[in-house]
Amino acid sequence: MTQKEMESLVEYTLNIGRKMMECGAEAWRAENTMARILRAYGLEVLDAHALASQTAVTVKNGEGDHYTSTCMVLPDKTGTNLQRLEDINAAARYICDAVPPLKELPRVLDHSGPRWSWSELGGYLLGSGAFAVFFGGTLLDGVVTAAIGFFIYCMEQFRRAHRQHRTIYTVIACFLSGILARMICGFDVGLELDMIVIGTIMIFIPGLALVNGVRELFYSDILTGIYRMTEAVLGAGAIAIGYAAAMMMGGGLL
Repeated sequence: MTQKEMESLVEYTLNIGRKMMECGAEAWRAENTMARILRAYGLEVLDAHALASQTAVTVKNGEGDHYTSTCMVLPDKTGTNLQRLEDINAAARYICDAVPPLKELPRVLDHSGPRWSWSELGGYLLGSGAFAVFFGGTLLDGVVTAAIGFFIYCMEQFRRAHRQHRTIYTVIACFLSGILARMICGFDVGLELDMIVIGTIMIFIPGLALVNGVRELFYSDILTGIYRMTEAVLGAGAIAIGYAAAMMMGGGLL
């Protein structure tokens, strides 16, 4: 393998690790995937490291030449996308099994998926509406909460398109959702404001991020674990600030 081919393979592999981290994968899983791909092409992996903010590898070829490179994980693109993660894992398994020529590596990195997803939209609608009913609301409460869930989904698409800061977006989105819930309940048609607010809050709860942060700590990935747990705590604080401001502006806290 020439130096240019090695650099091209390392760059591709780093991007695989970066995409996995952006989709919410564990750091050790991204490290393991990068190492397996590089070993499949006969390179000796001296280091394969993944953090919440970057991926890095150091490899050595048969001639003893070393090559080190890093790749930044973009904070505004991080989140949880299990379907995207599964596509990347499938591509990585194919590479390790078939070891295709470098020019025929899967172009999985070029496909980010549709911006608007019906399955994701369904999750927003069903998740918010079902939780409102589950916690004691009526069917009408669930329908109204699902409608606000659609509003939240539209705001999320706007955030992704303009790459807004996640914490600031959460404060604004929660505030607007709370104001909208109070306005709808102001028509006095028998809606329960607290049930609607609970249903919409469940969309924003960073439960998976918090659990992943704890898992990273158990895997001894301390920096990534602290990063993700801090991100989850900031998200929870942003939710509290946004909804509290909306309730106070509407005449008092729940």
